Amino acid sequence: MSFAAANQQWVGLAKETTPGIAIAAPTMWVPVDSPTYHQITKALTDGALRGNMSVDYQQQQGSSHTEAKYKTYLYMDSAYPHLLAILGTPDVVSGLVDPWTHKTALYNGNGTNAAQPATYTVFIADALGKVQQIPGCIPSDVKISVGADMLVSLDVTWIGLIATAIAPPVNTPSVVKPAPSWDTVVSIGGVASSRYSTVEIDIKRATEPIITITGTQAPYAIFGGPVSVSGSLNAVYQGTTDTDWQNYLTNGQPALTVKLVPPGDTTHYLLVQCSQVAYDDASYSGTNKWMEIKSTIKGLANSTDALSGAFSPVQVQLLTPVSTAY
Repeated sequence: MSFAAANQQWVGLAKETTPGIAIAAPTMWVPVDSPTYHQITKALTDGALRGNMSVDYQQQQGSSHTEAKYKTYLYMDSAYPHLLAILGTPDVVSGLVDPWTHKTALYNGNGTNAAQPATYTVFIADALGKVQQIPGCIPSDVKISVGADMLVSLDVTWIGLIATAIAPPVNTPSVVKPAPSWDTVVSIGGVASSRYSTVEIDIKRATEPIITITGTQAPYAIFGGPVSVSGSLNAVYQGTTDTDWQNYLTNGQPALTVKLVPPGDTTHYLLVQCSQVAYDDASYSGTNKWMEIKSTIKGLANSTDALSGAFSPVQVQLLTPVSTAY
């Protein structure tokens, strides 16, 4: 019997030059918590009647694709590429000296590429001598969670083609420190506030395998569908003039910015900007503690956040000493 220590797992990423053509080794490594990959294969069951009270007689495998999931933290060398991957606009770099500003937003295409984001090869080491190499990956979900007494985290889900078990490439772990939530700056309508205890921004893309008759179980490609942004805010309630409460009652649609700052470095940070958010709900409560108000929000498409024409519900900016595009 073989067994392996789960601590030996690791995850790497590499942007693909041609969609669906796997890269041999990672170009970045992502420290992760509880990584999983799941080969999703459709079962084709023969239930044809045979004069018998049985139900299932034979079974064949149908199409197959891969889903990979993990939780990571706000490492300044790997957090931004996840947001770049799900939103799709190629990295826009500006500046003459450190810090250089990198920007991405929802990609709306150029008329010839069906508005598709770049694809990635995802690598997940299984700690038993093999690495699952998953080509053609596009994220379906990247959720950013900020909590007053926790590390800023990202929950990531990728959809890709069929995985191949390969010999492990050289593992080069990141040495960058994660960012705690307490150094985050949350602003509503351009006004920074210290009353928020938790903030979540969830970017979802309708990512699906395109199933065609290809002569193999593999999909024709992975399709990056439309993108939506939702979230939640939890704050200390400020009474009937509370900003969140009033935005909900009046259909106020302010800008929300979440500035994620590593401790001791005010020059380099990650900024998530939704220039128009709608409040779907806001309710206040309190039991054996101070009054709080919890809100659910959605990012609305707007021209301010767009970088590639049309509209985007969110824009992400990274200020970094790195001058080259991701």
